[in-house]
Amino acid sequence: MSSTDESPQPFTPDEQQRLRRLLDEDNIRSLATRYAHYMDHGYIDRFREVFTDDICCEFGPYGTWRGIDEVLKNYHAVYQELGNLPFVSLHAVSGHWIHMLSNDSAMGRRQLLDFVTQRPPEESPLLWLAVYEDVYRRGEEGWRICRMTVSFLWPERLAAEDFPTPFPPT
Repeated sequence: MSSTDESPQPFTPDEQQRLRRLLDEDNIRSLATRYAHYMDHGYIDRFREVFTDDICCEFGPYGTWRGIDEVLKNYHAVYQELGNLPFVSLHAVSGHWIHMLSNDSAMGRRQLLDFVTQRPPEESPLLWLAVYEDVYRRGEEGWRICRMTVSFLWPERLAAEDFPTPFPPT
């Protein structure tokens, strides 16, 4: 009998813990991806699927928005200003680094390239280069973003004086 015919060994407790962490990280990455897609597509009301009711969004020059109702109202206004068209902006995010704080909380950092698709071809479509710093919390409905901070780095540096703070925290 070859080794490929053998049944796999059960996972060790350490492997089970690592698998749980990988599943949680995958769920958090999916959450952040859905946020970007909902934003770009104009599915603003679906932000209830990604944010907690007590969400706090710190958006530098755009202000601090507290609570899901204020966040939805302000995102609707932004989307309206952009022409109320799907994919008038594209939020390309990458380098999502997730740090688990506990079984039910985590924080993450990811880079943002924010494009505007309505500019003439001779103009750069790049609007912002920024960094998201999020706090995630697992509740009855799964993982949600409970705090989102965006530090804008280009074309103008609009970040807190202490940006970047150590990540992961020590």
